[in-house]
Amino acid sequence: MINAPSLYRLCNLVGIPPQKWMISNPFKIYEYEVVTEGVRLGPTHTILDLGCGKGHWTIMLARHCCTAIGVDISKEAIAFAQKFVRCSSLKKRVRFLAAYLEETNLPSNSLDFAFSFCVLEHVSDLEETLAALVRLLKPSGEFHFSVDALMSIRDEALLEKHRRDHHVVRYFTPAFLRQKMEEAGFEVMEIRPILTGDFARQEFERRIRYGYRQNLFRRLRLVRAFREHDRSGESSEGIMLVGRVRRPAR
Repeated sequence: MINAPSLYRLCNLVGIPPQKWMISNPFKIYEYEVVTEGVRLGPTHTILDLGCGKGHWTIMLARHCCTAIGVDISKEAIAFAQKFVRCSSLKKRVRFLAAYLEETNLPSNSLDFAFSFCVLEHVSDLEETLAALVRLLKPSGEFHFSVDALMSIRDEALLEKHRRDHHVVRYFTPAFLRQKMEEAGFEVMEIRPILTGDFARQEFERRIRYGYRQNLFRRLRLVRAFREHDRSGESSEGIMLVGRVRRPAR
């Protein structure tokens, strides 16, 4: 079996983003695509990946900006990310920090964009984290994110299993999410559900029950199906919510 460093070198050689090969969960691939869709990163931008885990998406984002900073409270995940990025041609653009965001000592007004991918539902002190984001973003700086909602899941036992397995502090509704962002001082640009309808619900319920891994082609087929079903407008209740907010210019 090819190891991670060799896979990174191979993907970089042929110009394929290695994260699409290495992320086994099609929900996460689709989530990343939706959260970053339409974001115009440039060669002077500094961005933050909040709750970066092993850093796959941090490295992906670094392809489009000057500096990408990944922050996570797990020292083990950050150690993996630091080892992993050494195999990447983007290593000079990436920094990883093992800390709570409010304890990183990053300078105020230093970020052009911040991202998080289903992280905020795990944060105990949500208000403190959002306050830190407002401080770190430049005026008009944007925060693009996703959160777990599981609005279409009716089975209480499944919800409890997901909550327990993934250490979920809260699930979000659009109204609650908007309230928290506005209370933190953000201007809300967009909040909307994704992974809507029966197809995504059934796939997600299967994942909660059994977990699963698919080959790359099955993953990408599911990603296309998620997008098609979301575009159909079948339902307004989604597995996740995605949002775009910004720090006011003044």
